[in-house]
Amino acid sequence: MMYIMKKMNLIKGIQYVPEVFIVLVAMYWFLDGLLATSYINYLMLAVILFMSLLVILKNKTMALFASLLIGIGSIYMIFAVLSEYSEFPRGDANGLKLLLTGAIIFLSTLLISILLPIKYFKRKQSLSQNT
Repeated sequence: MMYIMKKMNLIKGIQYVPEVFIVLVAMYWFLDGLLATSYINYLMLAVILFMSLLVILKNKTMALFASLLIGIGSIYMIFAVLSEYSEFPRGDANGLKLLLTGAIIFLSTLLISILLPIKYFKRKQSLSQNT
């Protein structure tokens, strides 16, 4: 019985991986700016607050808004990575490292932007069908 409860808690925790990923990236960006230049990045503080409220309130509109901003930002950054990569000489190890790192980060955030609203819309539909 205890094993089943632990497994259910793990499954509930896994559903928040996209939000946690975005918060961790925002926290890294915030702390990097704070420690390197003593600059307080209010935009990243707002992202952390917004994603935390999204997890607490479970609002479809907030999820859709976050998804739209993350998706547009990811597509923009993918093009920025491709642009930077084109400036490296062909076959350069640093250019390939930039391309792979940027592709992993921004393609994963693009995937998150697609999955995020689907999760909140499914949750609302399943709750309305149970009543």
